[in-house]
Amino acid sequence: MNKVKRKFRKLLRDPKLFFSDMYFKHSIKIKKHLPVKYEGKHQFTIVSAVYNVEKYLDDFFDSIVKQNLSFKKHIQIILVDDGSKDSSATIIKKWQKKYPNNIHYYYKENGGQASARNLGLKYVQTEWVTFIDPDDFLSLNYFLEVDKKLSEHKNIAMIVCNLLFFMEKKEIITDKHPLKFRFEKDVNCLSIKDLNNNLNLSVATSFFRTSVIQGNQLLFDNRVKPNFEDGKFISDYLFELQHYNALFLKKPVYFYRKREDGTSTLDTSWQKPEKYKNVLEYGFIPMLQKYHNKLSYVPNNIQKTALYDMYWYIQYLLNRPEKIRFLSEKDQAKFYQLYDKVFEYIDVENIMQFNIAGAWFFHKVGMIGAFKNQRPPFQIAYIENIDREKKQILISYFTYFDDCNSFRLNGRDTLPVYQKTVTNTFNEKLFTYEKRSWIPFEKEDDILTISLNGLMMRISVKGTLFSKGISINKILSAFTPQAKYLTDGSWLLMDRETKADDNAEHFYRYMQAHHPEQRCYFVLNKSSIDWQRLKKDKFNLVEFGSIEYERRLEKASKIISSHLEAHINNYFGDNYDFSKKFIFLQHGITKDDLSQWFNTKKNLSGVITATIPEYNSIVEELNKYKIGKKETFLTGFPRHDKLLSGNIKGAKTILIVPTWRHYIMGTQIGKGANTRELNKAFMTTNYAKAWYNLLHSQELKNLIKNLGYKVIFAPHPNIEPYLNEFNIPQYIDVWKSAISRESMQSLFQQSNLLITDYSSIAFEMAFLGKQTIYYQFDKEEFRSGIHTYQQGYFEYEKDGFGPVAETLDALFAHLDKFVKGENDYINIYQSRIQKTFKYRDTNNCQRVYEAIINLDIPDKYIDKNIILNALKSAYKAQDWSLVISRAKTLLAEIPDHSFAKNVLFEAVIASNNKVQMQLDYSLLNQQEKSILQAVKCSQKLAWQDVLNHLKGIILSNEQLLVLSLKANAYLHNAKGTQKTANKLSKIIDKKKQHLFKAWIAFAKQDWVSVIALLENNISGLNKKELELYLPELLLARAYCQLNAFTSSHNCLVAYEKHSFASPLSRIEIAHLAYAKRNYTKCIDQLNKCFAKELDNLPTESLAEYALSLLKGNNIEEFEQLVESPLSKKFEQYPLFKQEYVYFLVNKKAWRKLIEYAQNWALQDKEIFNYPLMLAYYRLGNINYVYHNHIKPMAEHPYEYWKLIAEAATLYEDLELSKHCYKGMISIYPEYDIKRNQQYFLTLLHKQ
Repeated sequence: MNKVKRKFRKLLRDPKLFFSDMYFKHSIKIKKHLPVKYEGKHQFTIVSAVYNVEKYLDDFFDSIVKQNLSFKKHIQIILVDDGSKDSSATIIKKWQKKYPNNIHYYYKENGGQASARNLGLKYVQTEWVTFIDPDDFLSLNYFLEVDKKLSEHKNIAMIVCNLLFFMEKKEIITDKHPLKFRFEKDVNCLSIKDLNNNLNLSVATSFFRTSVIQGNQLLFDNRVKPNFEDGKFISDYLFELQHYNALFLKKPVYFYRKREDGTSTLDTSWQKPEKYKNVLEYGFIPMLQKYHNKLSYVPNNIQKTALYDMYWYIQYLLNRPEKIRFLSEKDQAKFYQLYDKVFEYIDVENIMQFNIAGAWFFHKVGMIGAFKNQRPPFQIAYIENIDREKKQILISYFTYFDDCNSFRLNGRDTLPVYQKTVTNTFNEKLFTYEKRSWIPFEKEDDILTISLNGLMMRISVKGTLFSKGISINKILSAFTPQAKYLTDGSWLLMDRETKADDNAEHFYRYMQAHHPEQRCYFVLNKSSIDWQRLKKDKFNLVEFGSIEYERRLEKASKIISSHLEAHINNYFGDNYDFSKKFIFLQHGITKDDLSQWFNTKKNLSGVITATIPEYNSIVEELNKYKIGKKETFLTGFPRHDKLLSGNIKGAKTILIVPTWRHYIMGTQIGKGANTRELNKAFMTTNYAKAWYNLLHSQELKNLIKNLGYKVIFAPHPNIEPYLNEFNIPQYIDVWKSAISRESMQSLFQQSNLLITDYSSIAFEMAFLGKQTIYYQFDKEEFRSGIHTYQQGYFEYEKDGFGPVAETLDALFAHLDKFVKGENDYINIYQSRIQKTFKYRDTNNCQRVYEAIINLDIPDKYIDKNIILNALKSAYKAQDWSLVISRAKTLLAEIPDHSFAKNVLFEAVIASNNKVQMQLDYSLLNQQEKSILQAVKCSQKLAWQDVLNHLKGIILSNEQLLVLSLKANAYLHNAKGTQKTANKLSKIIDKKKQHLFKAWIAFAKQDWVSVIALLENNISGLNKKELELYLPELLLARAYCQLNAFTSSHNCLVAYEKHSFASPLSRIEIAHLAYAKRNYTKCIDQLNKCFAKELDNLPTESLAEYALSLLKGNNIEEFEQLVESPLSKKFEQYPLFKQEYVYFLVNKKAWRKLIEYAQNWALQDKEIFNYPLMLAYYRLGNINYVYHNHIKPMAEHPYEYWKLIAEAATLYEDLELSKHCYKGMISIYPEYDIKRNQQYFLTLLHKQ
């Protein structure tokens, strides 16, 4: 009958698995009677290492000899007995007798699986070999399918077969291997060099070419254990076969037996020291080094082979360092050292692509940060929940670095109402932070965007990614529950399904008495001893698991329970579509670290706490709990309201209440948490022996018989099924939660001493001012990680309410002191008891009620610490726009906050945007006002004004020193630049000194030095350094000046990848465009610098703007600009002067040219002597030309020689005329040579 029930439950739980399993079992029965034996084309040998597997050998042989492929003709079995001490040899020889030509037996002394396999390999003579384990078995088509596919495909070096788990205890088949995706197709043929995610870690499910193994003298390494022995062998085998193929076959199935006794290799490996040394030192690291040394790289498949196991280490040890405390500290350190070494060979790209076995972005961020010290190439923020009543959204993301983030609604920086940083550790060092923030929203059409470190994050909502933000509306829609969860406003309360009398019952009574308007239901098993009692008290009872219960559960708005197990917190498995608020009343003080358990609960809206340390341990930053101040309430427990009033002092009653151990319990069955199979070996456990010895001790008997003490034994509900086996003496009272009509609270009230091991019930006794003795006989075992226990803030020796005894003798010694009433002994613990609880009144229920009601009321308060921390984060990142926004927010709350004022001022100074009225000028001193004016001037590129405002101010801030550096450099004041650089060198990292040296070279216009200093020294700079020192803009100018236009362009493109266009960058773009004669682009960029306010442009840029108008044939605009007052700024600039002079000459604007020359320096008049003399000459002022000309020289143009020759002739200056004609004839023979010669002869004749 039980078997039928079990099968029925399986059908309900997983119909697909039920029918596939049924098909499997019946197909085996049918195939056993099939006489057909196929002949194939290939020969196979099975090498099996045998050690104490007598129980499984018949199944093993049966599945092989009955293969569809003829066993006698195609399959050999070599069994190497590795020193078995059971009947394995007898069974093998029995089968060998039946098949003497196919089954071969060898014996050796015990040396491990590797040595046994290596011995077996010596005797292999077939083409193919495999290594099936003798406790497993095969599908009957296993070898036939392999044979067929080998004949259909060429160049095959390895075949890998499908693996399913056979769960021995339940006799079911499961397809849950993490690598099962390899068999999505019936046949998958892959090149070995491109296996990528198709990992192979099992020689048992694989076939190998014997010739390759023997030709390369491959062996299994006996040092690589308890796992990866196979993986190492396979990687060695594939090393020389990169140009061959591998087959992955779905139809041939290998059944891996998960043993009932838990002794399968997969089950036991984590408890073996070799897992933390040998596997890494002799397995993974040599494998990676071999490939790297030979190929100069590690193939992706080999990297992921290592990464696969590294991931399982993370899964096992993440936040659980106690799991390897069985190792010495030295061995622990060695393990982590080896583990880090493996990651030296694993690329970030392979980590990002690793999606096997449940690895997700959390693991990737952690691995890339913790082991590669890098950031992922992109970031994801997860929308986890919404609070419709409070209009808040829960957003989480993972990061190894404490980078600055920003949540923006329609571009507006929005700070969280609640925030929590969760720390995840590996090796008790940071693995990754989880940042959790409740963001408030108002308008549902607002667009949410999130950035981290200045880069936009992708947003994930229930598996869908949004790369450009998402509307609040879409988020709300995604979290809209199914119609069945439409609430009727009722509350559902529950303690255990088997037992009431806990916080939920006490709170229900409060609601019954004080808030009857709120509809409440209480959930309990009808078979519970408390059902009739509560029914008499007019509780609205609902039977747990009934149809009515499920209906009430669907409609409830709040679920309020003292327990948090999945059958209460997530009964339907869908978190109730986040439609309800679950309030965990707790059933005991949280003294241990329960974060891993708590963190699995997705819909936890409230946790009730009773002590200050307990509350702080949950809400404090950087711990492991995901919940924080939003979800945690320090109210006191409801049951404590009644506990004090019935307290009995001076009673001679000792209460013994041991807690349970997860690892000695039977398997959980049924929907509830408290129904389990019995562990037949329970009484052989240390736990059972220790409590049995106490209960049967003579000392305890004497205490009862001679001193009149009463002893009550109240085991944990999970231990109650074993009570009969304790054979408890009649002089000890037994309290059973399932049947006792006396409440647990009354036990506390009537007792004056508690004996427990680790139970939080000690807090109940402490609440009553009573003492505890902690009997921790299995202290090391309990804390080793095999129980659910994780050390929290509470240390029994330091914080406990009584002494700790690790032996029975020590327990009785402490008990003796207690009985004798030794005051000094008792007072130590009484002082701890008095400091523990926040409240000792009778208002806990009221506070709990108020906390629950407040869950639906929008928050009005602002957490100033969140604002301050956000401001500090922005300041650390030098994100000046966020600093300005957050500083102003904080100053609105705390007007005199000095840090906010200081960083706001600094942010305004450092901001690259135009300074608005960000500061209250009345709060600034004169120096600050001067600095602010200097910043304003720098934004207009008025560099001399910058220096004027900074004059007399002692500059010690990097931002201001760089401002002075730039101002001097742009004015080409090399001396001033050097002086500022000297100051800067004293306060910045030496690694950045090439930056200010580049500015010195810029000031000197030493373009070659600028390039030499910066060309290969930019890649290591962060965004803020790039924005502050502008190395790309300096390089762009240097390259442009040396006509390396492509390099200049690349620098400008690099700048724009991290910064928005600024006036300085636009000026450099315009300068390059001008140099490349792209005058339209030059004009466009300079117009955009200051929104066409050209008066802010530097002289050079203004000259290039004017000349671009001229050369771009925008003559009318050019002339308007030249005629404007703005021309005074650039008209004497050398670049402009030359072009403008010849423009006037070409236009024959002689008077304008003469007028333009009025302000020329003597040097200019010499440079432009010809056009100036020509202007006077054309206006008939020959006298001016004759008396002001410069005697023609070789560098003068022919036209100038000719002009002066004419003037000399008119003034009958024969010497000057002869000079001019001589020059024209000798220097410019190609011009009018005959005419000039004739004139010269005429002059000679006149002489």
